[in-house]
Amino acid sequence: MEMDIMIDKNRVRKFRNQHTWSQDHLASASGLSLRTIQRIENDGSCSLESKKALAAVFNIKPSDLEMQIDALQNLAASKRGRIFGFAGVIGGLVCAYIVITLTLISGQINSADAGFYYGAVGAFCGICCGIIGVVSNRYYTAISTQL
Repeated sequence: MEMDIMIDKNRVRKFRNQHTWSQDHLASASGLSLRTIQRIENDGSCSLESKKALAAVFNIKPSDLEMQIDALQNLAASKRGRIFGFAGVIGGLVCAYIVITLTLISGQINSADAGFYYGAVGAFCGICCGIIGVVSNRYYTAISTQL
């Protein structure tokens, strides 16, 4: 069984558009199936033979289809940042809920106030998760277009 490799899906699409070819025409010219071309342009995974076939049909070196290492590192950093961001929000939520619960148990606040604080902390964490999601998605999109 062949192992898939990652190539720059945006470069494949760019070379295809430069030739004003449809995906179907590229599939015919390269000897690959239309489904293979669609998969390559969607997620960038292909076999070594598919990479060589695309390079031959575009009259370029196979290495010209490889992803840039800086962009790959940026994608990995973006994912790590998103994970740590969400972990920080969840950690803050748990700590806040523990403090509110202990304060309620000790009698320093009543249950109405505790309910308000639980709701406020939950809403704040929800907003933070939404912001992290939107910002990381925009950053991911900006990095992906550089590939």
